Formats: sequence, C-alpha cells, structure tokens
Amino acid sequence: MAQGRAGAGWLVAGAVALTVLVSTGVWNPFPDLWNWINTSGPIADPAARWQERLGGTPQTVTLLPDHIVVEHRDSVEALSRGSGRRVWSTPADWAAVAGPPERTVVVAGKLLVKGYQVIDPATGLVIRRDEKASAVWTFDDQLLEVSCRTPQDCELTSREPASGDEKWSTGLPGMGFVLFADNPELLGSVPLGADRIAPSHEPGKMPQLLGFPIDGKVYVVSPALGEATRDPVEPGRRERIVVAGGRVLHSVATPRDGGCDIQVTARDTVGGKVWSIPKGQHLRTIGGGGCDQRDQPTGTDTVLVSVLPDGREQLIETGLGKPVLTCAAGEHLVAVDAQRALVRSADGKKLTMYEHDADRPTKPKQLWTRKVNPEASAAIRSGVVVLVDRAPDRVIVLDPATGRVRREVRTEAEVLAADAKGLLLGQRRDLGYLAFD
Repeated sequence: MAQGRAGAGWLVAGAVALTVLVSTGVWNPFPDLWNWINTSGPIADPAARWQERLGGTPQTVTLLPDHIVVEHRDSVEALSRGSGRRVWSTPADWAAVAGPPERTVVVAGKLLVKGYQVIDPATGLVIRRDEKASAVWTFDDQLLEVSCRTPQDCELTSREPASGDEKWSTGLPGMGFVLFADNPELLGSVPLGADRIAPSHEPGKMPQLLGFPIDGKVYVVSPALGEATRDPVEPGRRERIVVAGGRVLHSVATPRDGGCDIQVTARDTVGGKVWSIPKGQHLRTIGGGGCDQRDQPTGTDTVLVSVLPDGREQLIETGLGKPVLTCAAGEHLVAVDAQRALVRSADGKKLTMYEHDADRPTKPKQLWTRKVNPEASAAIRSGVVVLVDRAPDRVIVLDPATGRVRREVRTEAEVLAADAKGLLLGQRRDLGYLAFD
C-alpha cells in the first residue's frame, strides 16, 4: 500500500513538473497539442479582420479613431485598431476616456488613492498628473474632478481633458461617501440595456444640469454657469429626485388603495414648476413590491421613457415634458437616443425605427422596419444600430437612418463596442474586430 502511494506521488510530482516546464516554455514535448489548447476558434463567421487573446477578461472597452482602450481589473492598455497589436499597458485600478476625437485622452488612477494621470492613447505617455482629486467624471469636451480640503469642504472643477486648463470651479460640501474612482453615479437617467451588447463607454455630452447626492440632499450644478445652485433640494420620504434636460424632476409615489399614487413634476433650478405629466404616469422608478423608488429612469438627458396609466410606454422630452412618441398596447421601447427610438412590436417579431421631434410630438417619423426573432436585442451606438439576433446567433449592424445592413456575421460573442467604422466582439479573453469598409 505504501509503495502504491509513493508511486502515485511520483506521478503527481511528474505531472506538476511537466506542466511547469511546458507553461514556462523551458521544454515542450507536445508543441502541436499545446498550441491547439491555447488557440481560440474564430470569433465570427465571416472571420474578423483580426482576433487577439488578452491576458484577462476586460472590464470595459472603448473604441477610438485609431486605438482601442481596454480596462482590466488592475491595468489599462491600448491596442492598435488596425491590427490588434498592443501599443502600451500601465497599472491602474480604474480608467476612462475623455475629450473629443482629435484630443481624446485616457484618465486612470488607483482605488483609495487620490489623484489621477492623463495618458496619450497613441503612445502611453503621461501628459499630466493630478494628486488631489478624489473622483472624476469624463465627457466629450470636459473632465470634472472633485477635491476636498476637509470632509465638508470640496471643490468641483471643470478642465479641458488634455491640457488641464481650468474652465470653471464651484464649491460643494463633503461628498458624503468615498469616491476615488471614475464616473460615480449622479442623479440622472441611465441607458436602456440590451442582452449581449455591452454598455457604451464613449465619453458622452455634458448634461445640462448635474445632480450630486450628498448627505440626503441633492446639489444641482449648472455647467453653463459654472456654479452650484444656492439651495440644495431635499427630497421627501417618498420622493425621488432626477436631474435631466435642464430640469429637476420630483417623482412622488404614495401608497393608496393597494397601489401607488404617482406624480411627476419638473422644476427649474430656482424651484419654479415648468411641467408635470398626468397623474398615474411614471418614469419606471418603482422596482419590486411597494412604492419604493429604487430605480433610475431610462433614456438620455433629453428624453425619458415613461409608462402611461394603461401600461403603454411613452417617450417624453425633458425640457417641456412633451410626449414625442407613444407606443401601441404591447409595444416596448428597445433603444433611444436624442433623435431616434427603436420600438419592438407586441408580438416581438418586428423592430421599427422612428425619428422623434419635440416640434411634432404626435407624429414621429417612421424610418424603417425589420423582422427579428422575439428574443433579439438591439442598441443604438455612435452612427449605427447593433442588432443581436437569434436562430441563428448573429450580429447585424444597420444604418440608423435607412435600416440598410452594413455588416452581418454569425457569432455567439458579445458586442463590446461599435461605431460608424467598425464592430468589436468579445468572448471571454478573446477580442475580434470587424471593419465596415
């Protein structure tokens, strides 16, 4: 029995030694077998322009004109968009992209460490450093940072992302929670989600107003004026505050007769009432049982998804509260942006794209219609519509104005990013890039 155990021990030790030798490249008696194990199959059919395997599963991916920025758990790297070759990599716990296409930068930092560094995405060189900021918010023309002298004395500063030139600065009380990261949640809207399509991480436009939740109150900042409003908004026990489209929305949900009595009112920055929606119509902020408003409304800074008392979905613009699109019974909004809305039919077998306009609220323009599998998902991205269809699994990229197919591939991968030039697919550690030209 002892000899048997000893023999088994030598086998285990030999197997471990062989594995170490092979994995470190010191000696490999089975090169063909090892290469087969470490080689991924094609991520799409037809094949991608290039396919690369990363060192780990990416957390976020952002497409730039010439590069791809990949955020990992403990690093950030840039790949060549044309070849997939790694251009640079640096340690980081968080990373985001800011600035316009011609002056885009990567902003990265460490958790629980003040400050950040601004990196040139083409070279990986550090353009500038900051050692005071506790958090940053990234946009296509500005970088917001907050730094605190004491727990109750903070400064919110807007900078040009690449140069760091100050645009404006305003005081805020202590933020009330530990930040030390990029883009902490503000009291605005969130995009509609889509199965197998990752959220967009491109820097978006600066909202007309920003809502900062601090110690149970909401401090509203106007980027146009570069200052915070004089008096914070203090929500009631059953009230949720949403800041969108230059308005401060007050959503009050009161339990009544086994249901919820809901009222949504929009006010300007000095508290004057601008508009309200009919009683019973709500912004989908209620989740689960009761009347607790746990969810953020969906949409953009300029349009929000609401639900009528009869259950139909509606898209309202946030400036004056006008409905710009009303769904028929059973239809659902799948994706929206500032100009367009994609609607799924009641039977789930058709998607229709509309162009909405606040000046013609009752007559949105129908652009195109397409048959789909009822389980298909879709999203509007920069210059394209991405459709993930089923039976068979495939990704179809459409022109948002005409519905014309720009690219179609069979794949089970997730869509990590897309713009008018190409599509990036991801499957665990594998990336595959497909260009539309």
